[in-house]
Amino acid sequence: MKHFRTQITNSSIESAGLVKDPYQALAEYIWNGFDADAHTVTVDFISNELGHLSQIRISDDGTGIPYPRLAEAFGNFLDSAKRKVPKRTSYTRGRKGKGRFSFSLFATRAKWDTRYADSEHDNFGYSIQIARDNKQAFDFTEPAPTTRGTGTTVELEGIFGLSASALASEDFEQFLAQEFGWFLLLNKKNGRQLMLNGIPLAYTQIIDETDHRQWTISADDDTDYVFEIQYTQWKVNIGDRYYYYFLNGRHLEVAKVLSSFNNNAISFHHSVFIQSTFFDDFFQNDMALAQEDNLFSERLQQVVYRKLQTELRDLLSGKQKKFILEKTVEHKIKQIADQGLLPSYTDSADDQHRQHTLLQLIKIIYAADPRSFVGVKPSFTQSYISFLDLLLQSDQRAHLVSVLTRSTAFGEKDRQRLEALLS
Repeated sequence: MKHFRTQITNSSIESAGLVKDPYQALAEYIWNGFDADAHTVTVDFISNELGHLSQIRISDDGTGIPYPRLAEAFGNFLDSAKRKVPKRTSYTRGRKGKGRFSFSLFATRAKWDTRYADSEHDNFGYSIQIARDNKQAFDFTEPAPTTRGTGTTVELEGIFGLSASALASEDFEQFLAQEFGWFLLLNKKNGRQLMLNGIPLAYTQIIDETDHRQWTISADDDTDYVFEIQYTQWKVNIGDRYYYYFLNGRHLEVAKVLSSFNNNAISFHHSVFIQSTFFDDFFQNDMALAQEDNLFSERLQQVVYRKLQTELRDLLSGKQKKFILEKTVEHKIKQIADQGLLPSYTDSADDQHRQHTLLQLIKIIYAADPRSFVGVKPSFTQSYISFLDLLLQSDQRAHLVSVLTRSTAFGEKDRQRLEALLS
C-alpha cells in the first residue's frame, strides 16, 4: 500500500455540506456507478451472525477509475473530474467530489477496488482506501494487469447508526424508486438496471400514468420524421426536475430540456421521453456549453423542432389540465371554502345557482392557470373571487371571456368551456 496526503482537511470536508441522510449518501455511490457509464449497479448488504449490518457493497460495470487520474479523483475535494464536464444530459450527476466521502456518515472506512482500460485497451486493477477519522489522506496499491472487466466495487465497513432492517425496508426501496426510477425508465431499452441484493429495483409503483404516442412531423423539404413519445406521470416527486428527454435512434439520451411546467406548485410530477432518428445528428459538441437553454442553439429555428416543441407543450398542457380536474381541483375548492374566502350565499335557488356558476368558473381558471390561486395571499384570493362574483351578477358578465382570456393562460378549449358556462 502507498500513502497519499492531500491538501484537504477533515474540517473542510465536514463544513462543505456532506449529505446528512444515509439513504442519500448511498445514492451518491450508486450515481457514481452510473456516472461511469455502468449498465448495472448492484447494492448488497452483508449482515453478521447477530443480524447486524457489517458491510455495504456497491458494485458497477462502468469504466472504472483510471490510475493516472487517481490524484485528481481523490485528492481534489470539490474539484472532481466530473465537475469539469458540461452537464447537458442525465449521465453525470456528481459534480463536486463529495460523494466519495459520504460513507463517513455511517461507516468507519471505505475501500474501492477498481478496474480500468488503458490506452492500449489492456485492463488494470488497483485499490484505494480511506478511513473516516483521516479523510485527508488515502492509501492505494499499484495497478496490476487483470483479466476481469472494467468496473468499481466500493466496500463500506465498520457500519454504525444504520441497521440491516432499515435497508430492507419499503421506505428505502421507495426512496431508491423516487431517486432512480426516472433514470431507469429513461434507459430501459439500453439495459441499465439497479440491483438490490440480487433483485432488480422496482419503480413502476410510483408511476401514476403512462401514455405512448407516435407523431410524424414534416420538414420544409417534405422529409418526414417519426417521434416516439412516452409521457410518464409520477405519483411522487422524483430525483430530477421535470424534463423533455431527447433520445436518438439508438435510444441514447443526447439532451434534456426543462418542460414549462416545473414551477406550478400543484405536484404535477412528469417526464416526457422523445425518441427519434431526428436526433441522430445531435452530438455533445454541437450543443452550447454554457446553458441548457441553448442546447439546440443552432437548430432552434428548424421547422421540425419548432413543431415538435409546440406539440410537446400542447401535450403537457392537456395532461396538466386533466391532472388538475381529476386530482387537485376539488381539494383547492375545499381549501378556499375552509379559509372563508368564498362569498356568502343563501339557500335560495338563485343564490345556489350563482354559487354553482362561481365554483365552476374557479375550476376553469384554476385548470388553465394554477398560479392564479397558488402562492397567493388569501386576502388577494378573496378579492379576486369577490370580483368574479360581482361580474357574474352584473350586465358585464358577457365580457368575462375577453377579460379572462387576456389575463389568464387560456387555450381554445378553456375559452370554449368558459363560453359554455357563461351562456
